[in-house]
Amino acid sequence: MAHGKICMAADVSAVAMTPDLGAEVRGVDLSSPLSDACCIRIMEIFHRYCVIFFRNQNLESQHLLRFASRFGELEIEPVGDRQLPGLPQIGVLSNARHNGSARAVGIVRDGMHWHSDRSYAPTPAQATLAYGIKCPREGADTEFVNMYAVFDALPPEKRLALERLRAVHDPSFRYAELYPNRPPLSADQVEKLGVAEHPLVRVHPVTGRKALFLAKDVVSHLCGMNENDSRKLIDDLEAFATQPRFSYAHRWQEGDVLVWDNRCTLHRETPFDNRFDRALHRVQVKGEVPIAA
Repeated sequence: MAHGKICMAADVSAVAMTPDLGAEVRGVDLSSPLSDACCIRIMEIFHRYCVIFFRNQNLESQHLLRFASRFGELEIEPVGDRQLPGLPQIGVLSNARHNGSARAVGIVRDGMHWHSDRSYAPTPAQATLAYGIKCPREGADTEFVNMYAVFDALPPEKRLALERLRAVHDPSFRYAELYPNRPPLSADQVEKLGVAEHPLVRVHPVTGRKALFLAKDVVSHLCGMNENDSRKLIDDLEAFATQPRFSYAHRWQEGDVLVWDNRCTLHRETPFDNRFDRALHRVQVKGEVPIAA
């Protein structure tokens, strides 16, 4: 569509990446105003495919925030020195260095394990938006898993049993293993991050569909089970969930805006050569208390 033209619903089309996960949305210039009808159509695609993306966008920060606010109330980036200056809603993911120093200007190599953003909060993130500014030629993909499809693929008796369980999400559970090059979390950081107990199976508030809600590196245990049985079930469920048949890998291009629904997906970043520059701007949308099945 022409730059500056108000996007209408008729402008919007979608190209699916898989039958039920990932779609490219076409006909939308996110630097231009979006009509309500255009946003309704984008949301329909979002809820159908769980992960959507827009290619060849050229955005100022206010454009990204304006679009993100269509999904709901925006969160403040929790790492204060990794915010975009003056815009605490925008987190910076970058391996660039401050004037040649060892200190990076943004968060480096975060989230390279399967997870759902801020699942350890009482109200986990609803949606996450990321804008690709510099993208390595190789690696640094974002991989996703459709947790609706995972739950639906389980035997009926297992689904029923899982619906009765609750999981404890603890960001400090495997922090030292996941981030061996970072200093340990301080007591204040652990208290600020918190721990939350959520249903193992949650109901999406818009679609009404059930999705498995766990990640083995964040969920410390399942309530009411002994430690060994709890750990085996968590590990087995993630191994089942992360099969290729449930997944989509997004190959980043500069100018991409990628949006995913944390209520029905897991995601992770893939490795990349640090000789390549990488820079993303990230915005998270506040969610709700997960609804038990």
